[in-house]
Amino acid sequence: MKRSSMVGLLAAGGLLLTACSSGSTTAGSSTAAPAASSSSAASSSPSSAASSSAKSSSAGSSSSEAPAAELDAATETWFTTFCTSLGEIGQYTSPDTAGQSLDQQQATVVAAYTGIADAAGKAATALQSTPPPTITSGDEIASATTTGFQDLADVYGRGAQSVAALTPSSEADLKTAIDAVEAEAKSAAPQSMADLDPGVETAAKQLPACASVIGS
Repeated sequence: MKRSSMVGLLAAGGLLLTACSSGSTTAGSSTAAPAASSSSAASSSPSSAASSSAKSSSAGSSSSEAPAAELDAATETWFTTFCTSLGEIGQYTSPDTAGQSLDQQQATVVAAYTGIADAAGKAATALQSTPPPTITSGDEIASATTTGFQDLADVYGRGAQSVAALTPSSEADLKTAIDAVEAEAKSAAPQSMADLDPGVETAAKQLPACASVIGS
């Protein structure tokens, strides 16, 4: 039976910035709904590919979804905190740069990165104070997820500073800087953690805070 990793859920939640990474206003406008976007520019970016892949995997497996496991109060609370945090981060992951000048695009990216960094830092703090889920490898999942949020806060915080310090002469210059941040952010997400039981994932998706965050 297919098992879904928490890394996939992080990607599905849109942790990585998908907009602006093509370096063009056309791509910026196409990323208002990154999961549904079919533009080649959006799909070519590392973060967009990761998010689209995770979303497609979740949607593709819905017809054979495992029966929902029964979650206790502690596990429900942890997933609710996790999903709420992803929702907070998600508000910054699709900035629209359509029609903006190069300076405006740069400012938009800086604002988005700053927002992601702040929200990811708050997510790590919230999860640190939340007891881990009482599921198989729950302690490891909680620890790796918290570390992932901390790392992403660091990456995007530094990314905001590096993009703000640029004096780009073209969108290509801005794109190069964005691609570097996105590559680091992708590698910062926890890559080795216990798989999430499919029944637990099904149950988590049914929680109000998670329904629109980790798929249905």
